[in-house]
Amino acid sequence: MIDARTHVVALSDQIDALAAAPVHPRLGAARDQLVAECADHRAYARLGALLDHVLYQAESDGAEIELLAEASEMWTEGVDLYNEIGRIRTEIESALVDPSAPGSASRFCDATLSFRQLMNHAKSTFTEMDSLGKRLRKMSHIPRHPRQQDEPVSQWGWGDVFLARRTDALARAAFGEAGTAQTRAMAFGILSGYSTNVHGSTYLTQVVGGPRRSHRFRDRIARNTVGSWFGERYPDVRSCRGIADSLRFSGVPDGTLPGEAIDFVTRTLESTYDLSQLAAVPDLGRGYARLITQLELLDTFGQPAAPTLPAPQFITKMFSDPAHPPQSPTTPETATPPYAHGPGVVPTSYSGGPGFGGGPKPPTATDSTADSENACGSFCIAVLAFLAFAGLLGGPCWGEWADGKACTFWEKHVADNWRNAFTVDLTQEEKDALAAQNQPLTTSDFAAAAAVPQMDELVAQLFDLQVRLWEALGKASAFLSGCGLIYPEGRLDYPLYRQFLTVPTDTVQPHRPERNDVGTFYRYPQTELEYPVDFSAPVPVGAGPGRFLPVSVSDCVQRWEEIADGSPGVKNLDLDADRGVAHPCWSTVGSIDDDPVDVNILAYPDQ
Repeated sequence: MIDARTHVVALSDQIDALAAAPVHPRLGAARDQLVAECADHRAYARLGALLDHVLYQAESDGAEIELLAEASEMWTEGVDLYNEIGRIRTEIESALVDPSAPGSASRFCDATLSFRQLMNHAKSTFTEMDSLGKRLRKMSHIPRHPRQQDEPVSQWGWGDVFLARRTDALARAAFGEAGTAQTRAMAFGILSGYSTNVHGSTYLTQVVGGPRRSHRFRDRIARNTVGSWFGERYPDVRSCRGIADSLRFSGVPDGTLPGEAIDFVTRTLESTYDLSQLAAVPDLGRGYARLITQLELLDTFGQPAAPTLPAPQFITKMFSDPAHPPQSPTTPETATPPYAHGPGVVPTSYSGGPGFGGGPKPPTATDSTADSENACGSFCIAVLAFLAFAGLLGGPCWGEWADGKACTFWEKHVADNWRNAFTVDLTQEEKDALAAQNQPLTTSDFAAAAAVPQMDELVAQLFDLQVRLWEALGKASAFLSGCGLIYPEGRLDYPLYRQFLTVPTDTVQPHRPERNDVGTFYRYPQTELEYPVDFSAPVPVGAGPGRFLPVSVSDCVQRWEEIADGSPGVKNLDLDADRGVAHPCWSTVGSIDDDPVDVNILAYPDQ
């Protein structure tokens, strides 16, 4: 099953190829009409190409969309936190650059007080981050294939039925049911999806080491990697929200399918399958709405611009003494561990990583309490450790979450900092310092305080904090892409993703599933072969994703000519390329775990 970006790229190329194809003169008028209809009704054509995704979403439990929405919300909050710290930095630095200027003292005080608002919001989201991390690490948002579970086809979801039963017959039935310009454009989209899945999935099975049913996690990462590869090369699909917008229809409420499209798909399914022998057809409108939501959410995870450097006078002070470099508020113990970078950075440590070193305890409120000269900003440094933790999206906790345990780091370090910074269990000096935040700060007092070296330290720590937040956002998106939830944008050179951009030398397929698939999907399968094996190796060793696109284009054009010319269908191809290139739809006799698997090739009318 190919991703949405690749489907849209292939459809566009297939329409262009059909327009330029030297078809038989008797088909020329129909060809020209169809090309024009696809141009006039692009939303219908793209909906047809993405019908596999609509059906998959329609019959799913919606868990993946919910996870994506949660991740999107937390990402947005993380970016807001990052930007707010950048704003606070700017206000503090500008005040300290010219402390005697009118308004500098109040601007500095207002900026430091903004930290409390950040704290209240960041603390409330920790439980949500905890829950999301635990659920993502289970990888349960990518369901098992029913064939691998030996379930009868009557219990399969429609996303899997569509890819593995009467596939060619459905494409032909779509043209038979199409009676308007809109539905003819949609029928061509369905045919486009057929050809693209046939050849694109052949590529995926070779780089994955087997079909989607056997290696669901590797298949998802590979599928998304190919989508990012095409996104980098085809500007029209770079924005997933742009794809979503191109799927919207006029004359109906936003986010809904026209009745004509629903009726057309329903008639096509009824004429293709014996619906009495299959699960009930799911709500197509629900599947469409979920697909639109998914595409919109995928554009959420853009990396913000890197932090700006402090003013030159602070840079000079921060780095003028090589013997005493600026101290980071984030120690080796509070930093994100290697495996939280996402498997794209260090794939061999995806399911675990080295223990933390014995770094010093992060600053507490007592440690960072300033003297009375800079009392207005006294509590800022005390809470930097918590800010770093919140901005890192729970980085230090990924290892324990993976084992289903509570995060000891939170209670050991962060909670203490929080309590010391904001409870009444403070020294009188600290109480006085916090109370001073509500008292006016005179220009002369602030000018004197600005000369205290701790002000330079505050600037350095705030800059370091924002840098770490920026890095943490990158690590968080790497983790999400490593879980197959989002595209690996900008990470195609990482080992986890790079492996899917070149066909490996192991050309014999397929490998059986890994026993610990959650812990090993980052590497090529090391399991035994599933017999009978496929020796064909249709995509040459070393070839990349661009190899299958022109093949799918020519295949689509040829199939349209056959359909338009009235040629009967002969073979339904498995759209997951399960069991090899151009393999017909099939069923098992016995169990999928038998060795060899007893493969029953389905006759053209069979489902």
